[in-house]
Amino acid sequence: MELTPGVHGLPLRVSMDDREATFNATAVETPRGPLLIDVGLPDTVDVLEAALDDEGLRLDDAWGILITHQDPDHAGCLAAVVDRTDAVVFAHETEAPYLEGDRELVKSTAERPLSIDSTTVDVRLTGGETFATAAGPMEVIATPGHSPGHVSAHFPDAELLVSADALNVVDGALVGPRPEVTQDLETAWESVETLADLAVAETFCFHGGRAAAGTARIRELVADR
Repeated sequence: MELTPGVHGLPLRVSMDDREATFNATAVETPRGPLLIDVGLPDTVDVLEAALDDEGLRLDDAWGILITHQDPDHAGCLAAVVDRTDAVVFAHETEAPYLEGDRELVKSTAERPLSIDSTTVDVRLTGGETFATAAGPMEVIATPGHSPGHVSAHFPDAELLVSADALNVVDGALVGPRPEVTQDLETAWESVETLADLAVAETFCFHGGRAAAGTARIRELVADR
């Protein structure tokens, strides 16, 4: 789905634990080709490729991948996509050791072990970086809390926020962090306060997809928490 000219939502429909689930990655058109924001679960490169095909884009043309954080539903097939495309990997410097296999994923437990194939992070971000895209500048926003180095992406010209897991959509409504899957809930809400200062008319979340809601709703979430 086209979120704004040059930015495409990529519904990734997969079967897991005897249920169907849809995650929402993003493809951003740039002068160098598509820049992907997150890639999906392990062993789902075919799902990502099909979603790109539906948007008239080719996986093999992807030159860069921005990983918002380490969770396997976001970075699970990163190594396979990099093997396929040789794309440049961007991630927050705090997430890099987890993506590179130097640290165990923060949400991995003895009862529910989590892992992903390690991948080199080529460019370590801190927040505030800007990418040139067909939708105007894309700003990387540091939004820790869901994970230590979680980031979101903001397109100020389009007033579009790609929140990743900093926000969620439930039954069409924009909602805040999910406590049960958030590493540091207080920090996560501080990140929502950061997002409330941005000019946003529409939000695209990895869980729940698209919401015709932005700054006013985000400020409402902060006020009502």
